[in-house]
Amino acid sequence: MQRRTCLVVALALMAGCSGTKAAGKKSRGQAGKRPKGPKTMGNLLVEGYVADLKNGSAESRITAANELAAMGSAAKAALPALGPLTTHADAKVSTAAKKAIAAIKK
Repeated sequence: MQRRTCLVVALALMAGCSGTKAAGKKSRGQAGKRPKGPKTMGNLLVEGYVADLKNGSAESRITAANELAAMGSAAKAALPALGPLTTHADAKVSTAAKKAIAAIKK
């Protein structure tokens, strides 16, 4: 877990982590897309946990779901990745995903 935190901090520093974006015209490839928002520490953490939910081992998926549950409503962006895990073959993964969804929707 400490390694991920260090990675997230490093990414935040590289991204500037200012919390604001300059308003401007959308590029041609962004037409119709909803902006993700500023790259805050919370957003970076959620993105890392979503990556674990999608591609991680069962243990890392459970850990990611538990961490997202602890974040509460700040982890709303992870709901689309948690949904399919509610029917995962591993009962521990599906239980963790269901608990995370409930905690995030509170």
